[in-house]
Amino acid sequence: MSKKNNGVSVKSMSDADIKALVKLAAEQGAKAYKDESEQSAKKKVDRMLYRTKTLMEKYRYLKEYASKSVYTLEKAEAVNGGIADIEVLTKFGIYDDDKTLHRLERGVVTVNMLMTHIDNMLEVYRQECESSSNPTKQRQWRVIYGLYLTQNRKTSADIAEEENEEIRTIQRDAKHAREDLTVLFFGIDGMLVRLLGDK
Repeated sequence: MSKKNNGVSVKSMSDADIKALVKLAAEQGAKAYKDESEQSAKKKVDRMLYRTKTLMEKYRYLKEYASKSVYTLEKAEAVNGGIADIEVLTKFGIYDDDKTLHRLERGVVTVNMLMTHIDNMLEVYRQECESSSNPTKQRQWRVIYGLYLTQNRKTSADIAEEENEEIRTIQRDAKHAREDLTVLFFGIDGMLVRLLGDK
């Protein structure tokens, strides 16, 4: 049925049409919400995988930073005797009020805690891989060790040659190992990697 309202044709809808329209809108809204949630979860997984890869790529640098950072006057004195007199600096408030030193100290403590956690989880992963009866799992540890942890890092091609495998196989091993490590590094959040990856 059509009515004229200020020269504009307005159609009225039956109750069945309104119900159908509401149902369609609700279904589309629910689908849009579900799609957005899945995209959000995928982005979170991608960020965690990226963080794991970055942690592994920067592992040697972070270890050096954690072990060689000078963030206290005592450490500075040990590195360069006579660099500062703690008593004098404290008396003048330079040490106590120096936010840069405190921020640096907080950063170093954070990196030390992070690297302790990473090292512990790498040890868990190493033991899991080495005790596995699956040769692929055993190789995954060797791949991670060669790519990221050894003093003289290797390329995928070097490892492929050593393992007598295709480069793609080594790259796939590295990807699967990083997924496993993401779970160990990030705990329950890291489980998303496995849950969404298994779909």
